Amino acid sequence: MKNKLCYLFVFNGYSDWEPALAVAGLQQFTDFEVQTFSLDGKPVTSAGNLTVVPRLSLAELDTADLIIIPGGAAWSEGKNREITPFIKEALSEGKTVAAICDATLYMAAEGFLDNIKHTSNDLGLLKDAVPSYKGEANYVQKAAVRDKQVITANGTAGVPFAHEIFDQFGILEQNEGFAFWFGFFHKPEFRID
Repeated sequence: MKNKLCYLFVFNGYSDWEPALAVAGLQQFTDFEVQTFSLDGKPVTSAGNLTVVPRLSLAELDTADLIIIPGGAAWSEGKNREITPFIKEALSEGKTVAAICDATLYMAAEGFLDNIKHTSNDLGLLKDAVPSYKGEANYVQKAAVRDKQVITANGTAGVPFAHEIFDQFGILEQNEGFAFWFGFFHKPEFRID
C-alpha cells in the first residue's frame, strides 16, 4: 500500500521528459503514489505532444509529501501563478517542493529561493528573467541542488534531479532493487560526452 503522496503539476507545454525518471522511480519502486494535477483538472498537452488527463485540479489538492514542478515556456510567460498559495502552504508545512528548468524562474519570482541554496538553467538568465530575484548569493552552479525541503535543477539534469528527490526521502538506501535500477542511469558507458 502506498502511504506517501507526490503531486506532479502538468500544464500545456510542460517539459514531460524532465520529471519522467523521478516519477517513474517513485511510482514503481517506492511507497509514493504519483498523482497529476492541472489548474482546472482538464487534459493538457505536453511539449512532447503527449496528452495527459490529470487526476485532480488545483482546487482538489490535499497535503502531499512531495510536489514536482516541471519546466516549460509557461513559466517565462508568467503563467500558472495560481499554484502559489498551494506551494507556500506546502513549504510552510515542511513538505518538499522540487522544481526543474524554467520552474526555477517561478520559484525565484515568488521569493522561494531567496534564502536557500539553489540552481537554475543559468544565473544570468535567472537574473534577466526575474528582475525581483534576490537569491544570487545562494546560487550554486550545479546540475541539481537540495537545500532544506527545496530541490532545484537545470533543464538538462533529469537524472541528478531524480537523485536529489530520491535522496531527500532516503529511497536509495531503502530499496536494493530500486538502487540497482537507478544505477543504470549513472553508468559511464551510457553517458554522452
